[in-house]
Amino acid sequence: MTVLLLRDLKILFRNPRAWFLSLVFFLLFISLFAIAMTGDPKRLQSVAAPAIWLAVIFSLLLSFDGLFEQDIRTGVFEQLKLSGVSMMAIVVSKTLTTFFVTGLPLICILPLASILLGLDPITASAIIISVLVGLPALLALGIMSAAILSGSKNAGFLTSLLTIPFFVPIVIFAISGIKDFPSNGIWNTGFVSVLGISLISIAICLPAAAAALNTNLE
Repeated sequence: MTVLLLRDLKILFRNPRAWFLSLVFFLLFISLFAIAMTGDPKRLQSVAAPAIWLAVIFSLLLSFDGLFEQDIRTGVFEQLKLSGVSMMAIVVSKTLTTFFVTGLPLICILPLASILLGLDPITASAIIISVLVGLPALLALGIMSAAILSGSKNAGFLTSLLTIPFFVPIVIFAISGIKDFPSNGIWNTGFVSVLGISLISIAICLPAAAAALNTNLE
């Protein structure tokens, strides 16, 4: 497992296009959004949470594009399978790699996004917590969609098309949790719902992704 994770990390760092574009896209999205709102603090604060969540989602979608394609095309997965490596281990490695290379940097620049949008510390904290709680679900659903469509033409577009509808309830509950955070704290209904979706997504989507990869390799 550790060997797989180190291998995937080396591949991504040698080709930084995916994760670098994700970060650039996130910052551009937030900057343009702030400009479009004419810098009005009241207007920005009222729509900042949905804007940041949309920026996170679209940035992550960029990282799912071609996640499995190179390994399938070069026959790496077949060799790993023949050597006894389970597809579940491969899926977990890809998930952790995406988290470390794309998810974690996005979380780290959320405070900067909050400053650009002129958010108060409580709202900024609520948004960061919501993304932390919801990120496992976003990753698991995206990995599953990428695995199902691996090997398909226009897989990047189709992955986004398949994944976005599953993201809708996560965003709804996250925004609700952000609104309730000042009065009810971290254990409000919205955040607890997002946490539940994350746990369910990990339990269902990662095995489903492994099964999809096994099917696509046959």
